[in-house]
Amino acid sequence: MMLRHLSKSMTAGMLAVTLALTGITATASPAAANGHRNNQGAEAAAIFGGLLLLYGLSQVGRDGRHPQAGAPVRPRPQPVHRVAPQRCLIQGHDNNGQYRGYRYRCMQQHAQNAHLLPQSCLRHVWTDRGQRTIYGGRCLANNGWVRG
Repeated sequence: MMLRHLSKSMTAGMLAVTLALTGITATASPAAANGHRNNQGAEAAAIFGGLLLLYGLSQVGRDGRHPQAGAPVRPRPQPVHRVAPQRCLIQGHDNNGQYRGYRYRCMQQHAQNAHLLPQSCLRHVWTDRGQRTIYGGRCLANNGWVRG
């Protein structure tokens, strides 16, 4: 976990240390072949440094700031504002009982994103001015619309 966010300079530093230690190990190899074991600590350090470097390189680019190559970057969806204008609200009584909704023509003219209005919410009501088409208030609310 601690090595999860290695910076490039840290990775470069580990690479330099590993190369330096492998150089010491390479010069100590003939002595080890003759039966002398004076540089066991240097060999262990070189192996550990090499493993640490490989782990660090495998973790570079895995955090959110450096996306992996080839990974698709998707834009965040923008919220769609669905606000029913207050001026379009209508309520009253007809033969079927009480109604509450938004006038069709008003919504088409004044609502932002009117193309998102659900056709399934359309209702026909009788007013003192005759039959009117409205969007049912509860139906719009169930489809993500809020009163403005």
